[in-house]
Amino acid sequence: GSGRPAATHRRFVGNSCHSKKSTMTMEELLTSLQKKCGTECEEAHRQLVCALNGLAGIHIIKGEYALAAELYREVLRSSEEHKGKLKTDSLQRLHATHNLMELLVAKHPGIPPTLRDGRLEEEAKQLREHYMSKCNTEVAEAQQALQPVQQTIRELQRKIYSNSPWWLNVIHRAIEFAIDEELVQRVRNEITSNYKQQIDKLSMSEKFHDCRGLQFLLTTQMEELNKFQKLVREAVKNLEGPPSRNVIESATICHLRPTRLPLNCCVFCKADELFTEYESKLFSHTVKGQTAIFEEMIEDEEGLVDDRIPTTSRGLWAVSETERSMKALLSFAKSHRFDVEFIDEGSTSMDLFEAWKKEYKLLHEYWMALRNRVSAIDELAMATERLRVRHPKEPKPNPPVLHIIEPHEVEQNRIKLLNDKAVATSQLQKKLGQLLYLTNLEKSQDKTSGGINPEPCPICARQLGKQWAVLTCGHCFCNECISIIIEQYSVGSHRSSIKCAICRQTTSHKEISYVFTSEKANQEEDIPVKGSHSTKVEAVVRTLMRIQLRDPGAKALVFSTWQDVLDIISKALTDNNMEFAQISRVKTFQENLSAFKHDPQINILLLPLHTGSNGLTIIEATHVLLVEPILNPAHELQAIGRVHRIGQTKPTIVHRFLIKATIEERMQAMLKTAEKSHTNSSVKHPEASVLTLADLADLFTKETEEL
Repeated sequence: GSGRPAATHRRFVGNSCHSKKSTMTMEELLTSLQKKCGTECEEAHRQLVCALNGLAGIHIIKGEYALAAELYREVLRSSEEHKGKLKTDSLQRLHATHNLMELLVAKHPGIPPTLRDGRLEEEAKQLREHYMSKCNTEVAEAQQALQPVQQTIRELQRKIYSNSPWWLNVIHRAIEFAIDEELVQRVRNEITSNYKQQIDKLSMSEKFHDCRGLQFLLTTQMEELNKFQKLVREAVKNLEGPPSRNVIESATICHLRPTRLPLNCCVFCKADELFTEYESKLFSHTVKGQTAIFEEMIEDEEGLVDDRIPTTSRGLWAVSETERSMKALLSFAKSHRFDVEFIDEGSTSMDLFEAWKKEYKLLHEYWMALRNRVSAIDELAMATERLRVRHPKEPKPNPPVLHIIEPHEVEQNRIKLLNDKAVATSQLQKKLGQLLYLTNLEKSQDKTSGGINPEPCPICARQLGKQWAVLTCGHCFCNECISIIIEQYSVGSHRSSIKCAICRQTTSHKEISYVFTSEKANQEEDIPVKGSHSTKVEAVVRTLMRIQLRDPGAKALVFSTWQDVLDIISKALTDNNMEFAQISRVKTFQENLSAFKHDPQINILLLPLHTGSNGLTIIEATHVLLVEPILNPAHELQAIGRVHRIGQTKPTIVHRFLIKATIEERMQAMLKTAEKSHTNSSVKHPEASVLTLADLADLFTKETEEL
């Protein structure tokens, strides 16, 4: 009865400790590690290619053209060699291809020809086209997205026939019917009630006092709006088509690669200024950090954030005061039943405002795509620039330009690049080894092959099968060959390492990983456990599952010395939808104990050893799980004694959990030995520990030696 909610409460508390952490299966973790390692490989390769290209530039400065050509070819070879494993930066490849082509065209002596030389021009062209394809696609898509909105605007404009604007007619009619003061008040209320005005800007409502003032304001604002709308459309239209050399050069000097501060003088920057002006007329722009309350905002599936980069601070686009005034005028005309013609044109005008706002966003995206295309063309031009010495009559660039160096800097750049090359080569070799290691580890996890690795051992050519060794470089060998290498070919001062037979990289004996994938004879071991847990926690949960399968309703006590371990086990049980109770606090002690004893749904009780092993009688349980070895056998006997007491009619089964080849295994072995030699003293002093201080010191000495 009362026990069930308490157990549920414990489940909730146990889960809340870990609910924010995302858990991964071993397969997902392996995939994540492979992805991370692949990224690190690409970065190391990028650093290596950067150093090789830089060194080739130094050799060209020194007139060593054959050495430069060899380095460029090394870049292309490396790119091809690692093609399946990692991507090479296309701009780095273009740099090597373009400059190698220039060296070959100049016909410098000493550069040997290769079969690939005739394909260099085509490869460079393909690299340029591939790099530009994304930008060209974005331009085409942005242009295509704009067309339907502009078509809608044309159709709406055709619906407005009258020479005089509808809102002007509404104002005149209000004056004629002597209801102009009501109209002025309604417009003012609309502007001020739903929008918190920016502090540094005068509100439109403060700029007029009567209908004549309102008429003048709206006439001016609409003229300004239409003027900048026309200017923005023309500016974007002028940017269409392939950019001319002058446009590219002016953009480079202006904002792409300015010598000092951006000049904002090119056609793109001037168009951007027009966008800013047009935006201020079409929207009420509210900067982040200021409070704005809107009834309406731009309706758009991608949200309301202004993502303009150059001049506009990011914020929210609200409905402008001009548009709000128009809405108030339309609402006024409807409430006073003005001419249908006015109301229809007013509704069309409001639709037109919405279409203009959508057009603005799409025009700006189109402008950004055109701007990015010019930026990409400039990137391609920069990609082919190599290191060069400043000409004597050439002014010193300020700020310094990376690829232009002084004559005295040639040697120090050479030494730096040689060092970068050595570091990157070492890092790449290490990371490629890790990637290979993870790939081979993935093969060992492959259940479709029945745990059999079909790869041959590189030394004896026999199939690796179900058992093999993996070195830190990632290469795999059969256990027989590895044992021969260890016995006969170990290296180092203590002969504690071996060299890989393939790449000659050194691996210490302790770092050799031995893989064993034979299928488990006991099919019960294959009981799936949800979530990603440690080996031991998974074994505890699987054991509890097996108990439930073999003997439904059997109750089990789980003891651990550490409360944190019990919390982790409770999380694993929750992940696997297993009901349990947990004793950790005095307040809920009796409730949870009662739930375990009397509720047929709760068959697992988690207890800390120091509180759960004293004075309790829990004969309802038949299984005791000891999560780790207990140094004091008296405590262990007390834990088992909670179940194995007078009144117990069923056999008590004790499950001990040890991790092989760890301190736990040595602790258990030492406890067994100590028990035999201390039998008499244990009888006289049951609370005394069977391990002496010397035993413990020996335990940790062995641990240190093994490490």
